[in-house]
Amino acid sequence: MAMNLSDMPLLAMLKERMSWLSARQNVLAQNVSNIDTPNYTAKDLKPVNFEDILKDSTTPSQFQGGMAVTDPRHIAIGSKGSAAFTDFNAPDVEASPNGNTVSLEQEMIRVSDTQAEYQAASNLYAKAMNMMRTAIGHGG
Repeated sequence: MAMNLSDMPLLAMLKERMSWLSARQNVLAQNVSNIDTPNYTAKDLKPVNFEDILKDSTTPSQFQGGMAVTDPRHIAIGSKGSAAFTDFNAPDVEASPNGNTVSLEQEMIRVSDTQAEYQAASNLYAKAMNMMRTAIGHGG
């Protein structure tokens, strides 16, 4: 039986992290594009505790039957498609006279941080894949 390296728990977690960061980037881009929209409230994605999910995904019982989703708030790692992430209102500043709560400076900081985190996760994923390929003798 062929093993798909990208389904290994660590690699699956990195893919999920990159998916979350990509979704967050989209939410932040919406904030920036609505900076002049009256009564628009800045949004962000609710953080996901990837460390806990990774710990849960590496317990021996999980390898036998996959991850058990026992709560509707759990992320189903390994399912087709990415999990739906939840956004929430996250005003950057007090509302301006037109009711808008977006601060371009705050959004640019969040965008920059998100890009750096995505790049780090992407680099880690690539290094792990190359290490796995080398370990099984397929070269790097």
